[in-house]
Amino acid sequence: MLGKRLLIRPYLPEDALAHAEAVRETAESGQRWLNWMDEDYPDSESRSWLALSQAALAKNIAFDMGIFENRGGRFVGAIAINRLEWNYRSGNLGYWIRASASGSGFATEAVQLMADYAFHALQLNRLELVIAEQNWASRRVAEKANAQFECLARSRVIDYGKPVHAAIYSLIPDDLLTSI
Repeated sequence: MLGKRLLIRPYLPEDALAHAEAVRETAESGQRWLNWMDEDYPDSESRSWLALSQAALAKNIAFDMGIFENRGGRFVGAIAINRLEWNYRSGNLGYWIRASASGSGFATEAVQLMADYAFHALQLNRLELVIAEQNWASRRVAEKANAQFECLARSRVIDYGKPVHAAIYSLIPDDLLTSI
């Protein structure tokens, strides 16, 4: 998926080092929401993750992809559609942006591109964004991407190792912004 500033594509084995570097760079701020992020995240873990992502993509059970800058191809984050319910044509959408690229609008563009892919290529009818209640940055991204806030789900996600409420947002095809 090609956007104004970004390319979203399935991972390739050669993305492992850039992925691992971005995880390590982002661990300090991201570990709160993604407990697998670690400042010592090994390159081998990225290689394993990318291989699992490719296998899941081949089976249509998850669509984990890298987010890259159009110019220069720098890896700036990750985005995924997972927890698919094909009977209901729905799934979850999650994302993270490396620390040095946060605040750039990349996450919003990536969400819009991935939602377009979900609704057109995958023929989904609904995407849910499940975001820790206090994760204001991710909530702002959801709102900028025109996702609709639906509710707070009690004890739905983990924050600092403890269950916390999650803001549930949704996107349906009618919500897509025409700017992508």
